[in-house]
Amino acid sequence: MKKGGYFILMLLLVAGSLSAQDCGGYYYLLNNAQVEMTMYDGSKAAVGKTVYKVSNVHKDGAGTTSDFTATVYDKTNQMITTSEGQFKCTGEGIAVDMKMGMPSMSQLKDLKMEAKTTNAFLTYPANMQVGQDLKGGTFEMAGNLGGMDVGVAYTVSDRKVVGKEKVITSAGSWDCYKINYHLSFKMQMLGNTVPMDLTATEWFAPGFGAVKTVSYNNGKEAGSMEITGFKK
Repeated sequence: MKKGGYFILMLLLVAGSLSAQDCGGYYYLLNNAQVEMTMYDGSKAAVGKTVYKVSNVHKDGAGTTSDFTATVYDKTNQMITTSEGQFKCTGEGIAVDMKMGMPSMSQLKDLKMEAKTTNAFLTYPANMQVGQDLKGGTFEMAGNLGGMDVGVAYTVSDRKVVGKEKVITSAGSWDCYKINYHLSFKMQMLGNTVPMDLTATEWFAPGFGAVKTVSYNNGKEAGSMEITGFKK
């Protein structure tokens, strides 16, 4: 269970990092861009990283869409798993594929999708303002893993822009919007349900993207993620 909880935490941190706002210079919309997000536990020790690689940026109706791969590594730099998804941008803002939260669980890397898989996106408006409520989202997936039926679901809710702050990481410095939200995760396997409910804060830089996320369990820091590398 300790190992399973570690990978669940990694999934939640990745899910919490989803963010975007305008079609300008967002790293998720730059062809061949590569972003490294390092994950830390509650004691701020590095536990792994996710590397996003962007490709196939193209016009999609009145907007722009890009494809990405997300590769998750453990703290020894050994690859855990990968997944694929999309980012979509229109004049009203950006929609981010919630499937990007899935690769951080190594238990699911061989999952064969079957009955129910939802297409879900988190949206970020172009006119973001302090005090604004943002829409949440839910992603659900059902499949088979080694002969066992598996169900996975996570919900992001109660998203609210609560302020503006400067964030400095090893990759740079950004003026950010601060967004609070609630994150609920459930995995069903062998008749058992493993739930986890967290609150989280995300720092989002207009014109660039998410640069930091911190999650809390009953008010205590449970883990964090921040950008530690970027190249285009």
